[in-house]
Amino acid sequence: MAEEKNEVKSVFDRLFNVDVSEHVEKKETGKGPALSYLSWSYAWANVKKRYPSANYEICKFGEKQTPYVYDEKTGYMVFTKVTIEGVTHAMWLPVM
Repeated sequence: MAEEKNEVKSVFDRLFNVDVSEHVEKKETGKGPALSYLSWSYAWANVKKRYPSANYEICKFGEKQTPYVYDEKTGYMVFTKVTIEGVTHAMWLPVM
C-alpha cells in the first residue's frame, strides 16, 4: 500500500490558487483597456480566513506622518507591508 504524502503548500501557493474571479472589478481609465483589480477588503478578508495572525502596516511619512507620498512624475503613492507567518513583503501602490 502506497504511503500517503501530506503536501505542505507555501503561503503563495495557497493564496494564488484561491478563485477570486467572481470578485474582480474593473475601472475604466480612458487610456486603453480597463484595469482589473481585486478590492483590498475582499483580498484581506480571504487572507485572514486562511492566516488569522497575518497583519499589515501602512507606512507613514514626514513630520505630519501622512500615509502617502507625492512625486511630480509618478503622482501619489502609498506603501504597505504585509506579514504572513513571519515573512514580510513591502509593496508600493499608486493612488487611483
